[in-house]
Amino acid sequence: MRNLIILGNDKIAGVVSEQICRSGNCVVYIDRSTEFYRVLKLLKRRVISPILLAKMAVCEVLRKGRRPDVVLPSIKSNDDLLQAISVHKPDRLILFRAGLIINKSVIASGVPVFNIHAAMVPDYGGIGSIDKAIKDKAYDQYASLHIVTTRIDEGAVVDRISYRLNPEFSYCQNEAVAYRAGQQLLLRAIGV
Repeated sequence: MRNLIILGNDKIAGVVSEQICRSGNCVVYIDRSTEFYRVLKLLKRRVISPILLAKMAVCEVLRKGRRPDVVLPSIKSNDDLLQAISVHKPDRLILFRAGLIINKSVIASGVPVFNIHAAMVPDYGGIGSIDKAIKDKAYDQYASLHIVTTRIDEGAVVDRISYRLNPEFSYCQNEAVAYRAGQQLLLRAIGV
């Protein structure tokens, strides 16, 4: 099965990018759609708090590893993604740590689109899910491979890997636990 993988541009995605790139059944692109103005919009709309954004930024700085290789091709829009689909003709598309909101034209392309989200969906979908689960004391979680629909993190779950958040851990430690499960799920999904 030929996979088109869209990875986020952070160290979490960087950890799995090297393993994925060695797989002969995958083409990897880096999502570079998230820009400073988009983060400001999320803050303004109160989708994410400044405190949580700061926590996430600190975790990224402290995290070991590096971002995905800069020589990998990138996408910034759904039009770029449609072009990649046209060129590579994948059997399926898998998103991991990607910030691009997939539109109807990508969903209608005929290529099944999946997302790996590091928390239980739909209850803990969207940005800030780990923080929300900790606040809700919903420590038993799972990383989910789910079908992408027009609604964020609400498609049917087709695979999952369970994990447990720890209230004694820091936010960064809990985030690491969650994203290790997501990384394992991605590797399992593509057979690596």
